[in-house]
Amino acid sequence: MGSTRAPNVHLVHYDDLAADLPGQMRRLAELLDLDPPGPDLVEAATFDRMREHADRLAPDPAGVLKDRRAFFRNGRSGQGSALLGAAGRARYQARAAALAPPDLLTWLHRGR
Repeated sequence: MGSTRAPNVHLVHYDDLAADLPGQMRRLAELLDLDPPGPDLVEAATFDRMREHADRLAPDPAGVLKDRRAFFRNGRSGQGSALLGAAGRARYQARAAALAPPDLLTWLHRGR
């Protein structure tokens, strides 16, 4: 992603975290010059653990969430597109194309 490379920006894709959380956490620790995460930290970062602690972890600065656990619906990438109809998806694609370079969008939407 040539247009999105910067020495102080490291992109992390949810699908990569889901596929190899310990490996991705080690990669980030190395990039940030930190000690590798231990098993307790890796376990705390799993989708299931975060969902269990949604009352503390789900972002809701405006206080609009009825159920903070619902923020952690099912842990699959792309699930939000099912909530949109064809017109909504087209608006999303147009807006995303106006805001981000094609290589970033390809990386972000990979597998879809």
